[in-house]
Amino acid sequence: MIILLLISATVRVTFWHAMGGPLGRTLDDLIMRFNREHPDIEVISVNMGNYSTLSQKLMASIVANRPPTMAQAYESWISSLWRAGKLEPIENFARKDFTQADWEDFFPVLLANSKWGDTLVSLPFNKSVTAYFYNKDWFREKGITEFPSTWDEFLGVALKLRDTLADKWATAFSPAVSLFEMLLFSCGGQILDSLELYARFDDSCGVWALSFICDLLHKYKVAYLTTGYQYQDDFITQKVAMVVGSSVSYSYIMRYKPPFELGMAPIPDSGCIIMGTNIVIFRAATPEQKRAAWEFIKWFTSPEIQAEWAIATGYVPVRRSAFTLPIMQAELRKVPDRIMVWRQIEYAHTEPRTAGWLAGRQFLLTEGIEPALRNVLSPRQALTRAAKIVEFELKKY
Repeated sequence: MIILLLISATVRVTFWHAMGGPLGRTLDDLIMRFNREHPDIEVISVNMGNYSTLSQKLMASIVANRPPTMAQAYESWISSLWRAGKLEPIENFARKDFTQADWEDFFPVLLANSKWGDTLVSLPFNKSVTAYFYNKDWFREKGITEFPSTWDEFLGVALKLRDTLADKWATAFSPAVSLFEMLLFSCGGQILDSLELYARFDDSCGVWALSFICDLLHKYKVAYLTTGYQYQDDFITQKVAMVVGSSVSYSYIMRYKPPFELGMAPIPDSGCIIMGTNIVIFRAATPEQKRAAWEFIKWFTSPEIQAEWAIATGYVPVRRSAFTLPIMQAELRKVPDRIMVWRQIEYAHTEPRTAGWLAGRQFLLTEGIEPALRNVLSPRQALTRAAKIVEFELKKY
């Protein structure tokens, strides 16, 4: 009878996510540790494989009124879920448990991006920042002592690195929104207007940003296009001198033991963007499940766990004090470039959060960026066309 009572006292909460591979194993290890430390709570990890499937499953669960207790979610998803009344605000728990020091410990941009109006709806979960990875040995051979800090310098360095005789390239990338956004923000541009109803990426800054990328490919011939993450593989095999990625890419690259000294650097001209998801609690859960879910979120976002999570995965610690802990200080002494990359969180840019951006972002890629990169349309023509399509999508919401 005592055993049955103990079993029934355990509160089980489901956590849907899309963390696979080594990242997923790290997450599952932390969840198992949480469960050991909290015998009255069992967090059940459910990996959906990828973010597209996670999004589809979440929406289907809402229709069936059987959502998980908590889940990873991009801000554009949260906008829809919050408007539909499906989420329990994190603020309902955090305002009781967090001290003023806790609030001030979170990076402001991450808290701001977790609020809808004045309500803290979510908390940051797996947040990364964009960064450049470069072959320090190759740089030294060309007499380049440090990574460029401006895009003008970037072009100059790229021209020095390109070696046509040896078929070695300065950089490579696949068609993606993120590189365009980094250049756009560096120029002082915006993706959408402040109300997130109209495109702004097709202005002079947007045209300059897309033209710069096109020129790397076609005018200066220092770069080439790949599919997927092939550019990272080409970087590891020393066909390419520098590639853009997220702070998480460090773990991927180091798994292959590159035969050169790896460098990491901030995005030129402060063009860094924040990537990754937040974590939310669903309103349909029982009060006991909601409280248990909050206990896990509070534990996961503590400085100690954030330091471990960051070191193992490359995600940015969401709290400043994580950087002061001994394990983090030891890591930064071992890999000093990491601090420069992670510290971009102090000024990094965020993407739009409107629900329409979920489809709008894809249209910016397929109707704007990609046609220009493949020389089908000029950058101005491509962005003008994409802006009309994106605005149509935005106004649906």
